[in-house]
Amino acid sequence: MLKNQALKILEESLDYDTGFGDITTELVISKEHESNAVFIAKEKLLICGLDFAVEFMERHGISCKCTAKDGDLVYGPFLEINGRTKTILTLERTVLNFLMHLSGISTKTFNVIDMVKKVNESVKIAGTRKTLPGLSMVEKYAVFVGGGDTHRFRLDDMVMIKDNHIKALGIFECFKKIKKLSFSKKVEIEVDTLEQLKEVLNYKPDIVLLDNFSTEKIEYALKIILDFEKNNNFRPIIEVSGGITEKNVLEYAKFNVDVISMGSLIHSARAVDISLDLE
Repeated sequence: MLKNQALKILEESLDYDTGFGDITTELVISKEHESNAVFIAKEKLLICGLDFAVEFMERHGISCKCTAKDGDLVYGPFLEINGRTKTILTLERTVLNFLMHLSGISTKTFNVIDMVKKVNESVKIAGTRKTLPGLSMVEKYAVFVGGGDTHRFRLDDMVMIKDNHIKALGIFECFKKIKKLSFSKKVEIEVDTLEQLKEVLNYKPDIVLLDNFSTEKIEYALKIILDFEKNNNFRPIIEVSGGITEKNVLEYAKFNVDVISMGSLIHSARAVDISLDLE
């Protein structure tokens, strides 16, 4: 399913990019002309999307020889290709955009995890659903390649009671409504205040999300959870989220939490520098 989605994205991107045809290449390059070319990482990066890009190019008649695989740290040449020059030049930007975007996400995820592990070896770093329309599956894959947790892919993955659900119905009514939920789905609830935390613990959700909590507030929240655990022999998975970036993630990683979710892994990842050069 993931491969099919990735190839669909690449084909649709190519259709959009070419329109009625690559007029420059059609005018300048003859049909018979062939070239060798190489993809080059111009900075150290964690490559992602390579398998999909190779299959995409091979479907268009380009032969490929990889010296890396998804999840490898690369710097310099990592993929050699050969085929009709027209095809190579027409596919160039579509493939580069795809690799640069996904590798940017995987590289950022890898770097954040590398920092965090020096402070807390057990905490998971997760992405969020703050993704681009149509790209969610491959962007989540890039987080996974970088060593992160994908969190929810879609709304049907789990029950996640958020602040607006609570504002609409209240905590009691939300939990009352989910009693008919299948045992196979986990329940997570987002809390904004310590008072909400105290209330939701009584319903014993699988996961509690401390949303936009200051570090001082997290200390109080963990004490509340610890006290509840001592008295009820229950501790939910603890997730923290909200405005967490590579600049402040270590402030959260020092706590005994299970998951740090970061929308910035995807929505703020810059495209890494990859080029395609004819030889």
